Amino acid sequence: MLRERIKRWRDELGDTYVLGAVRVTLGMLLFANALRAAHELQGGYFGDGFHWPMIPQAMVPSRTTYGLVVVTQVLLSALVVAGHRARAALAVSAALGAYVLLCDRLQFHHNRYALFCYALLLSFAPCDRSFYVAGTVVGTRVAPMWAARLAQIQLCLIYVASGTSKLLDADWRDGRVLLGRMLLSAEQGIDPRVPVSWVDWAMRPEVASVLAKLAIATELLLVVGLWSHHLRVVALWWGVWFHLLIEVTSRVEGFTWLTLAIYALFTTPDVRARKLYYDRSRLRGRLLSRAVSLLDWLARFDVRPWTPDGIRRGHAVVVIGRDGTPATGVRALAMIARCTPLLFTLWVPLAIVASFTKGGDASAGA
Repeated sequence: MLRERIKRWRDELGDTYVLGAVRVTLGMLLFANALRAAHELQGGYFGDGFHWPMIPQAMVPSRTTYGLVVVTQVLLSALVVAGHRARAALAVSAALGAYVLLCDRLQFHHNRYALFCYALLLSFAPCDRSFYVAGTVVGTRVAPMWAARLAQIQLCLIYVASGTSKLLDADWRDGRVLLGRMLLSAEQGIDPRVPVSWVDWAMRPEVASVLAKLAIATELLLVVGLWSHHLRVVALWWGVWFHLLIEVTSRVEGFTWLTLAIYALFTTPDVRARKLYYDRSRLRGRLLSRAVSLLDWLARFDVRPWTPDGIRRGHAVVVIGRDGTPATGVRALAMIARCTPLLFTLWVPLAIVASFTKGGDASAGA
């Protein structure tokens, strides 16, 4: 039984379009990481001051060699984004990133390790068959997905390690660690767009205690929800809000965007499986179809005009789900939000409103 599951997992095929989108995001994050290293190098080389290598000191590069490493990282990140020899560029980027962390453990951050780890895992996946700017890719986009599953497992391992360590820490469970972090980062790490009253409320000890327990429960429950066919979309929605709240209250470099990029790997690997028909005689229909075309980064919709007839009469837009179920009005908006990354945070509110509309079906497809 277990052997059959492993074999089925190993031989699973899927459209690799989304892998290309994830690759581009990782490439941009690798570029940002390399620029950060270049900026820090302008202020001084870490090897000239106190550093804590995890490898023999003789293997720590000189300032000139380290500068070449940083320049190479910048160039490799450009190749990753462009899709030219992207898999090799990802692997070398991961190796150079890990090497730098081994040279100085003071530079080690979990988000940097995660970035290089995901880059390595994605290098084993056929992520170079979409979102490339030059050249021709040989072969079909349908390919094995086992490497993408490894990236999913890595994400869940991070949640398990983080949630379990916090659960076993009494100070974390009681909110003291979270309260201390918020107090330290109140002036620097919290986004200025967050109302001061919200910050003051979150810094109350009893509130910090509840938030700490909620954070622990979220990390552990996400591990279960992300692998459940029925709970996955809800888990993804909750996880997006969870990481966005972390982003505005803490300094986590690019970890939020890295995690949200890996979230895309949990989507069903199909392309244009849903259809969006719009009435081109209506301005609202044209505008909405244009917006969906621009924001549909995961290629979930086949957008095309139509001549109003039957169920389409009187509607600027009609969305047909993967199972053939039509959706109009608020239900159509809810389905669009559910499948569009930039609008995904709006899915649940729209779905709740849609549930009170005629027909009551807020999801119209998974």
